[in-house]
Amino acid sequence: MPKFLDHHPMPTMSPDQLKAMIAQIKSAIDSKKADKFGVTQLNVFMGSGEAWGYADAPNAEAVVKSHEAMGIKITVKDVTQVSPVA
Repeated sequence: MPKFLDHHPMPTMSPDQLKAMIAQIKSAIDSKKADKFGVTQLNVFMGSGEAWGYADAPNAEAVVKSHEAMGIKITVKDVTQVSPVA
């Protein structure tokens, strides 16, 4: 399965909303299950109001749809297919 990195600003949310979103992301990563778009979250990195996601996905469009389902607007320009070195 191809691997992708995405990058986007974090949406504005309350501390409780952020806590809930982090719990949802962690649950998705821990489950190792693909969502309805075929995207399996491998990890998410957050800092300075931005987020970077690392996922298995059939294509960049699936990553976009997966984010849209979580209320996060990104485009395929925010998604890059990557290959691990090791």
